[in-house]
Amino acid sequence: MNNHFVGIDERPPFPSLLLMGIQHVLVLFSGLAAVPLVVGMALGLPSTDITVLVQGSLIVSGIGTLIQCLGLGHLGSRLPICMGSAFVFIAPSITVGSQMGIQAVFGASMVCGLVAWILSFFIGRVQKLIPPLVTGTIVSLIGIKLLPLGFTWLAGGHSELYGKPVCFLIGGIVLVALLVASQSRKGLLSSFSVIIAIMLGYVVSALLGILDLHHVQDASWVSFPDLLHFGWPTFSYSAIVIMMIAQLTAVLESIGNTYGTGAAVRREITHKHLSGAISVDGIGSIVAPLLNGFPLTCFAQNIGVISITRVASRYVVAAAGVVLIALGLIPKFSALVAGMPAPVLGGASLIMFGSIVGSGVAQIKDSGPFDQRAAMIFSTSLALGLGFGLAPKDAFDAFSPSLAVLLESGVAIGGMAAIILNLVLPRSPEPSVS
Repeated sequence: MNNHFVGIDERPPFPSLLLMGIQHVLVLFSGLAAVPLVVGMALGLPSTDITVLVQGSLIVSGIGTLIQCLGLGHLGSRLPICMGSAFVFIAPSITVGSQMGIQAVFGASMVCGLVAWILSFFIGRVQKLIPPLVTGTIVSLIGIKLLPLGFTWLAGGHSELYGKPVCFLIGGIVLVALLVASQSRKGLLSSFSVIIAIMLGYVVSALLGILDLHHVQDASWVSFPDLLHFGWPTFSYSAIVIMMIAQLTAVLESIGNTYGTGAAVRREITHKHLSGAISVDGIGSIVAPLLNGFPLTCFAQNIGVISITRVASRYVVAAAGVVLIALGLIPKFSALVAGMPAPVLGGASLIMFGSIVGSGVAQIKDSGPFDQRAAMIFSTSLALGLGFGLAPKDAFDAFSPSLAVLLESGVAIGGMAAIILNLVLPRSPEPSVS
């Protein structure tokens, strides 16, 4: 076993640098591609448009990663952190996109990015406003709301195969493969469990004759995605509020991931690190829609790679950013991802969405004693979030269209409830020490 630790500012030889960067990309890729793929399919976009979303997200993630690692003025933590769009943005993006179009998603993302950049100068106050109990509740609600969508894809999505046994067979194979691989004692197998399961799903789909790759043949080999492919972003206060809940949660996740990176790279995290990291979240989310990408946040997956390989060089992760940009400039690659059969995505999504719920519960568990106050915040927020989110469409017909969209968003309602209840409910008095 190699016990040599490669520090943050060390620069390995180019061949090693590139290979190590590719390794980070392999671990990160399924998470990076999930948001554009899931949102695009949920909105019923054609494969060509989903390809553009995947391209844009990869390029934006690569650019954000480069700035995060190498720095640009006050932007960037100068730590080995990869950037990408988090799962917390999926449910709000689907809610806004299905009612107002993807232009409204991008417009809200830009406004939320501006807010995140401003908050980067007031990190301490943000942490006090939204503690782990609140973020855990919001994350759990997001995962629960996404689970029915995952099952719909498992059953075949909106294709003519919906409900056919072959869909459940393919989705079941992917689900089981992902479970088995993720629990493997071999680190390599567990690290690439999502990619392995999805690749197996592609193979099984091809053997059963439901894999359609005509759009891959039509895609070019190299091209830069159109700027503002979907048109100019539009702005709606209800869309902004819905996306803002996810943005605040993402900021706090980025703070946690920055601390996690600091532990892995043996570097004490300062306010400057946190401010630099969150500033990339904000600026990246402002710029991302121009390239057809989704809001950015600090990813946690590469922390495990650093811990296992003992290579903490920020230049290695910057190389991963370059690889991501290169992949985003290859439409055939993005088209292959965009053409994923619905049952394959469904089998993987059920596990991933369930993991989101588990992640939220873990945050709540780590937030302190689950006393009566915590139980009231969690249960009330969950009840309001699911109640509004699952209400019949005509329940809000008497409201203005913009307000109706906000009320239909269970995540926004539940998130706001959690924030408000945490501020107003009295805390249990600390036991006195006699």
